[in-house]
Amino acid sequence: MISELRVNQRNKEKPDPKGKYVLYRLQIHRRFQWNHALEYAVNRANEHDKPLLIYEGLRCDYPWASDRFHRFIMESMQELQEEAAGRVQYIPFIEYEPGEEPAFYETLASEAVEVISDEYPVFIMREQNNRTAKECGVRYTTVDANGIIPLEATEKAAYNAYFFRKIVQRTFPDFYRAAPDNDPLSNLGNRESLDLPDKIRDGAERSRNDLEDISKCISRLPIDHEVEPVASPGTRKAAIEEFEDFIEHRLDRYHEEANQPDNSAASNMSPWLHFGKISPFEITRRVFEQQPGKWSLDDLVDQNGSRGSYFSDDPNIESYLDEVITWREVGFHFAWHEEEIDTFESLPDWVRETLNEHRSDTRPYVYTLEEFEQAETHDEIWNAAQRQLRREGVIHNYLRMLWGKKILEWTPDPETALAYMIELNNKYAVDGRDPNSYSGIFWCLGRFDRPWPERKIYGKVRYMSSDSTRKKCRLSGYLQRYDSLSQ
Repeated sequence: MISELRVNQRNKEKPDPKGKYVLYRLQIHRRFQWNHALEYAVNRANEHDKPLLIYEGLRCDYPWASDRFHRFIMESMQELQEEAAGRVQYIPFIEYEPGEEPAFYETLASEAVEVISDEYPVFIMREQNNRTAKECGVRYTTVDANGIIPLEATEKAAYNAYFFRKIVQRTFPDFYRAAPDNDPLSNLGNRESLDLPDKIRDGAERSRNDLEDISKCISRLPIDHEVEPVASPGTRKAAIEEFEDFIEHRLDRYHEEANQPDNSAASNMSPWLHFGKISPFEITRRVFEQQPGKWSLDDLVDQNGSRGSYFSDDPNIESYLDEVITWREVGFHFAWHEEEIDTFESLPDWVRETLNEHRSDTRPYVYTLEEFEQAETHDEIWNAAQRQLRREGVIHNYLRMLWGKKILEWTPDPETALAYMIELNNKYAVDGRDPNSYSGIFWCLGRFDRPWPERKIYGKVRYMSSDSTRKKCRLSGYLQRYDSLSQ
């Protein structure tokens, strides 16, 4: 049963009994498995005894639209189209000119009994949901399938991970037991074929043809063609394969080696988590299967927010689940309660005060956005991290912290540093434009952290250096791999 905390009826409209179908507008949770929003849509379709129509639109005018993100999404569309065959009607729509997609969606919504969509607290989805709730002529409901702890389960934004971890440890067993259905489409009752208007049928057919040759389609779109696609496919199949490789080869050394760039034990799940191809529930379930000996949820003991031995006595399982649940979801809950998460003013009072006190400190280096973007600083570690971001759409997690800290140090003021970090991250990172990636950026400026001994430029914000990173991390292979001459 789906918790009421996950369901947000956004307007006062009633369902239209004359509608032809229940419409699920897929925006971010691009999967047919382990999806509370899809499960709710199936339940509503069954209640009305109507077919379910799943719609996914891809605009060309979203911020930072590029070949990189378009291909990742379109590969997902290809996969969903194949999975939907014979089970549910799935309509993709690829926009060529701004305004096409909203008009296409409005036509679909005009014949719906009601509309269900994905809850998501940042980027264009938040604005789209707010606008649609006002304009939609039928009931518009958004469902939170973002994480294990529902967004409505917290009353305010957590100011650090310790505070949020206390909430996790107190509520996790109950919310984890309320996992979404592994295959909600298997419960769909009415599977009648739909007679759709010519405009809808023609638009869907055009998009299906475009998905047969993604490269050709993308080349004709008014998006940034300089940010090239990454090697990793945007499919659920690719996500599952990568995660199974993590379970088999990296989980057992995660605690000790996740921060080692040369031979990282990271799971690499963030791109697929961001685009909704894999669920935190199934990740957690699969990791729990690796618990040594007999184990059950009843074995969990509240640690009152302390790290270690809550999820498991195995430090690898404990560390990984704390990262996937506590650290990932604290960003979602913060964004849910604080809309202006991407501004300098959203930082804690102590951070703004200390950075303001040191804004006139002399910077040892000052680089332009273009110099940062092209990895043209004096620091080979920083340059290597930026090259990884440009080429692969990710930065090794430990080095991403150093990457952000140094931008703060090498820009004229904290506002400029913040603007540069957001621009570079959101332009190149496959997992960018996400509550969790904003957490990473703002952690570099002090969010979710505590005051440290005061120093120039940083004030009381935590300091990191390349010299200390060299001492802590094995970097020779990483630096060679992302050298300026490497391909």
